[in-house]
Amino acid sequence: MKAFERVKAALNLAPVDRVPNMPFYEAPICNYFSDRFSAALLEGEEIAKVHLKALETYDFDWVIVGMGLIGAIIPEALGCRVSYPPNVFPIIEEPSIQTTEDVDSVPRCDLMTPRMESFLDGIRRLKNALGDDVPVGCEYISPFSVASRVLGDSQLMEDIYGEPQLVRDLQAALVPVDISIGQSLIDAGVDIIFYGADMECPLLISPQHYREFVDGPTTQVVNALSAAGAIVLDHMCGDIVKTGIVDIIMQMLIRGIMPGNLTQEKVLDLSVLKAKVGNRICIFDNLNPNGNLLLGSPEEVEAEVKAHVEKAKGWRGYAFTTAGTTSANTPKPNFDAMNAAVLQYGKVSPRPDEK
Repeated sequence: MKAFERVKAALNLAPVDRVPNMPFYEAPICNYFSDRFSAALLEGEEIAKVHLKALETYDFDWVIVGMGLIGAIIPEALGCRVSYPPNVFPIIEEPSIQTTEDVDSVPRCDLMTPRMESFLDGIRRLKNALGDDVPVGCEYISPFSVASRVLGDSQLMEDIYGEPQLVRDLQAALVPVDISIGQSLIDAGVDIIFYGADMECPLLISPQHYREFVDGPTTQVVNALSAAGAIVLDHMCGDIVKTGIVDIIMQMLIRGIMPGNLTQEKVLDLSVLKAKVGNRICIFDNLNPNGNLLLGSPEEVEAEVKAHVEKAKGWRGYAFTTAGTTSANTPKPNFDAMNAAVLQYGKVSPRPDEK
């Protein structure tokens, strides 16, 4: 099977020749394969060069980009002041929304900035090189998470209580922006929208606030991008099963669920999620990027990956990934061990009762 065939089969809960290998690898490979870390996140030619080198080195079943997009390019296009140190992640120095009146400026923002154009050029270069053999994925965020960039994280959380209408109005203004940028990604060649729910997870807001503030705008964007042809996956940290959030996100037009960390040291037990959703949707694994992968030995990484993959042996609709972004400082021997272990232990046959 080619990579995209393997991914589509897993998403359709069909048999695969091996477990799809789809870690959130962007930050480490920008460090391993480029001496211009910021450029590898942001600039089209360098983005394509680094990710194609990664595919030559590792048997990934996708390309995943977008950290620079959600952390800098979109906020800057919406008026935030962003700095770009050469060898670290961009920094939002000043948000752009201070008052309700500022919300009126959102529709007037020119989204196709030079940085946005350069990023989209990187997508096009990757798609031209990979065709339909390897899917191009892009990390993306909801109107609520975009609001956290343009308001500031703490201010957004305060405004949920003190200025709730501002939060609603801002998201209403951001929905068409989110859809428009998402459509530009699809037009450039993105196959998979990895929707990272970084600010609306149950570690940060209650299920009640999720329903009140997040569900509606997020559903509008997710469903619009799905209708436009993207494969949309939802990633969320926190106990999405116990809080009932999984039942809400399953109402959206998503093709896979990507659970994350419960704490810095602990991830959601994948078997609990599997028991909840059964064979209704593809489940992506959640190897802790902050544990052995970052701090342990290659042998410990191999053992942990083996345990994860073997726990899911025979499941219909399963892909290997990490429980969120892997650190740029991940030791390369550990990263190599993760990749090798997925390939070694991922060649499994389905159990008769799961066929």
